[in-house]
Amino acid sequence: MLNLSCFVALLFLSLNHSISALSCYECQSTFPASSICLPPCTTRFVLDSTCVLMRNISLEPSDVGSLRAAHIGDVSTIPNITEKSFIFGEEAVYLNPSPTVGWDWEYGPITYGCDTNGCNEPGDVNRLPNALNARIPNATLERLLLGDLDNSCYVCNTCVDSDVTNTDMSNCTKQPCQSHACGFVATRNSPSSTAQCNAAWHYSSYCMGSREVAQVDMTLIYYIRSKSFYIYQMEAICLSNDCNNMTTFKQLKDAVTVDPDLTCLIDYSNSSTTTSIRPVTSTAVGGLTSTAVGGLTSTATGGLTSTLTGSTEGSGSEQIFINTKLFIFVIFSFYFIKF
Repeated sequence: MLNLSCFVALLFLSLNHSISALSCYECQSTFPASSICLPPCTTRFVLDSTCVLMRNISLEPSDVGSLRAAHIGDVSTIPNITEKSFIFGEEAVYLNPSPTVGWDWEYGPITYGCDTNGCNEPGDVNRLPNALNARIPNATLERLLLGDLDNSCYVCNTCVDSDVTNTDMSNCTKQPCQSHACGFVATRNSPSSTAQCNAAWHYSSYCMGSREVAQVDMTLIYYIRSKSFYIYQMEAICLSNDCNNMTTFKQLKDAVTVDPDLTCLIDYSNSSTTTSIRPVTSTAVGGLTSTAVGGLTSTATGGLTSTLTGSTEGSGSEQIFINTKLFIFVIFSFYFIKF
């Protein structure tokens, strides 16, 4: 009888362990340039997930913009994350041909990641920051990227440790690259690398086929709660002899700062650890897939309106399967008491 009681107690503890799921919006749309078009959406619960809201607004009127809301597992372009509240983006700096402009920054797509139910509502797209506001001091860019190339560039394909402590280029070769430009690209955990670099960098350097503008392109992620950031890829073009070495990469990487404006993104009326765009209220969960509950109209900053379908609001990750767990517990208890 004691063994039976112990078994029932262990069974109850194991079944009472919460299984959490997150409800995220799912939809996508394309539109001409910056004329954002919000699509109708559904919601879906997924176990141990993260919601993402992705915005890509083109600077060119002839290009096409896009918007997508999804679970992170359905988006292959986002790297492995260590925190579920983040901003992920692409940014670049280049030397503008106009002397009055100097170093000019451009911004690519931006992705918001969050972990409360319905936190990726497309109607809130205009609350996302325009960029991570990455910066490298002008003096650093000029010292490392500018010059008069008339001889050679490094050609290399290797792994570099995560802190780039080893900058020895002796295992790399030099290639004549007169009147052209040198380049390198460094990627964390590159799946395309012939030699897997694990958590380190895959570093590749080369001679460009033409005289390009000095520039640095980066893919970065900023973790909102810890206020930390990581560079996932850096690509640079420089214009002096052998400038595409690991020392250049290390000094550029170490000089990067980010300062995203999250004023419109975070609802400061909630706790300091909350990063959902708006306050949410709890709702009961009856299954993995939510069903439509009529039209929910959301107006974003700038007068954008989207009709969204599906039950959406909830506070944090919901506990699901509770009725199933209780049912299994009762059945097992009845069976052992009877026999």
